[in-house]
Amino acid sequence: MSSRPRRLPRRALVLLGLAALALILLSGHALVRLAIAGRLRRAAADRGLVASWGRLDLEPPIRVRILDLTMARPAGGDTVFHADSIAVAIDPTALLAFAIRPERVELAHARFAPSGAGGEATGGPAAESAAPDHAPRGARAAAERVRRTAETVTRMMLAPARQLPELRLRDVELEGPPADDGTPAAAPLLAIQRLDLIHRRYGIGLSGSGTVGFEQVVPFDLALDYAHDDWLAGRMWFGVPDSVRGGVDTLLVRIEGTLVQDRRRGELTLSDPTRVWIGALPLTLGGTLAQSGPAASLHLAAKGVTASLIERSIPAPLLGPLIQIAVEGSFDYRLDLAVDVARPDSVELAVRVIPHDLAINADGTTLPILGLDQPFTATIHLPRGRTAVRDLSSQNPFFRPLESIDTTLVYAVVANEDGGFFRHHGFNLEAVRGSITEDLRAGAYRRGAGTITMQLARNLYLGHQRTLSRKAQEVVLAWMLEHLTGLSKQRLLEIYLNVIEWGPGIHGVGEAAKYYFDRDASSLSPAQALFLATLLPAPTKWRYKFDKAGELRPSIKAQMHFIGRAMVAKGWLDPGRLPPADLLDVAITGQAQGELAGRSTDSTGLSGAATGPPPHLSGDRRGPR
Repeated sequence: MSSRPRRLPRRALVLLGLAALALILLSGHALVRLAIAGRLRRAAADRGLVASWGRLDLEPPIRVRILDLTMARPAGGDTVFHADSIAVAIDPTALLAFAIRPERVELAHARFAPSGAGGEATGGPAAESAAPDHAPRGARAAAERVRRTAETVTRMMLAPARQLPELRLRDVELEGPPADDGTPAAAPLLAIQRLDLIHRRYGIGLSGSGTVGFEQVVPFDLALDYAHDDWLAGRMWFGVPDSVRGGVDTLLVRIEGTLVQDRRRGELTLSDPTRVWIGALPLTLGGTLAQSGPAASLHLAAKGVTASLIERSIPAPLLGPLIQIAVEGSFDYRLDLAVDVARPDSVELAVRVIPHDLAINADGTTLPILGLDQPFTATIHLPRGRTAVRDLSSQNPFFRPLESIDTTLVYAVVANEDGGFFRHHGFNLEAVRGSITEDLRAGAYRRGAGTITMQLARNLYLGHQRTLSRKAQEVVLAWMLEHLTGLSKQRLLEIYLNVIEWGPGIHGVGEAAKYYFDRDASSLSPAQALFLATLLPAPTKWRYKFDKAGELRPSIKAQMHFIGRAMVAKGWLDPGRLPPADLLDVAITGQAQGELAGRSTDSTGLSGAATGPPPHLSGDRRGPR
């Protein structure tokens, strides 16, 4: 009878393994250091960087400490990352398989300076713009960079969270992009004072504090738990500076739900409904992030939202002028978004606001949003904190009712600024979808999706500061203007055409027609109307549309013709009234002629105190012809 060979007890195997590990450490200390150094250099090279350090030590039991680590680009030597100290505790059992697997990572006094690969906004028309669409050079390469970045983020999100090494970060900063003039950002985009990822019996815990600097420096504190059964729960606190009251307001966000990492399918799923509370405001949230594409979807919903609930939950600085509007009733909200980076044309977006007896309470409202159907005095908010005042009544000789404005000019402005104005109700979903698609194709922010109603809200109530909170306020005010004030589309357009800036200190079509052509806004040639429509994206830079000889540049003629063709396609302009592009010329015959010739004239009118037009326009008191 044959006998099987006896297996070594598990304890003996462990002892043999530890003996082998000790042998490796005693005889191969230098080899381990070389392996770590080689891996570090390869990791940097894979990202197009060069790694260097002051000192690399291997400490007992198996702990690597790197001092003064720098990763820089080979060309120019720009530093992308620098850390005073990195310490990595290595899993000893992994060395038996000649692998390096970290158990704990400690990072102290580190700075990240990511490359600013993103493009700048090009300005220009907004939703359904009629401006020519010239793809920038390198757009394909920029779009590929965006796709690779999305892939990197997706891989990070799909990394097995509960198997990650423990983390201990202290004083780690992510620098923000430089300003347009190249000066460094005033504050880090993210400054982590403390961040700890700890393994616990039930899963992992993440806690930390620091500041974020998207719009202004905002302190934060977070605590999240992610259990072995995929249950995610935690809260984030933000301190929102209140410049009016001179203190810090609190924004508290809590979450409870299920987050599933399916690495086999390459998908991250946030179960719907995951519960999220912004203060006392309850939301349901769900979505997916897929490695294929990468692609993402988001579903967000809220029910029974009231004004008092919003005011209790969201700090006053984030609400801005909305805090001055008293709203009765409630509403439900639903947002569904799906984006595939590899297929920009597949963007899906749906937003629904379902009102329940919503109405503005006039007695409790101090913002001048009611009564706009009657003559009123508008305080116009301009860039850089400037304001101007215009009387929108017959008392102002340059105020023009909509029926007294040249029809070609009216439709040219709509075609160039917001082609869907007569179809949407303040917020143009079709334009937003198109904007996302175009931005993904370009690999940069190329096109906005603002509407005429949103621009009107910006001019009357908000100003031109580009922040996320201001954009949200703009959307809400535009919705209110179209749904809760009783204003018609025609009246909204009439106010818009009479308050927007058409040049330095020039507000409204009446002043613009007089300033540029010494004509009334009711009697303009097609070329003059199309030219005025091109001014609105950057009205103070109108002179750059002409060459040194005072001739209109060919690119501006092409833009004017593009707007005209868009009007013809919509049935807003008789094709016979649109000359060829090379014949779309204009002669500046009004007061602007002196500016164009370089002569000094009083054309600023920026004091913001007068209710009428600037002094150099005050000669014509006849009103509309």
